[in-house]
Amino acid sequence: MATYNLSNIFLLLVLFLFEAQASVQEDVPYEPRDNFRFELDYTFKTRPPPDSEKVYLAENRSVRGSQVLPYLKLRFEFSSFDATYFRYKVENHVGSVIKSRKLKFPDSYVLDMGFSDDVKDRVTPHQYTIYFYNKTKEPISKIAIEVAENGDLLLNGEFHGRI
Repeated sequence: MATYNLSNIFLLLVLFLFEAQASVQEDVPYEPRDNFRFELDYTFKTRPPPDSEKVYLAENRSVRGSQVLPYLKLRFEFSSFDATYFRYKVENHVGSVIKSRKLKFPDSYVLDMGFSDDVKDRVTPHQYTIYFYNKTKEPISKIAIEVAENGDLLLNGEFHGRI
């Protein structure tokens, strides 16, 4: 008869719960495009100079120089939702929660993605998901945002321009 210690059982339970949560969020349908608006806010900003307290071992002049670069924000407006929508949560591709708040109608959210070169080079997160929940915290729908390495902006898997 096999013996299991408590730490192995706990580890299996955590893995099972993590897989169950991941599969639930993968099955959430996309929010219909008619229910929200979005616009690309593409501006130019000066990259701040590097921290003078840090020592850089590799010579990388593009990081050290403060130059004007394209900066990406996405503005979302939520106005055509029914009464079952209660809350939304924004996560990046590693599962970090960026924003979680109760919906009010009309509502808007600005997703600050950062410098476009950093997003394309995967220095900053390149995938975000906005989940919508009902009052019992069950996911209703989602909006998936992704920037491909070539700069294609995909919203719910559909091409919406290049950054």
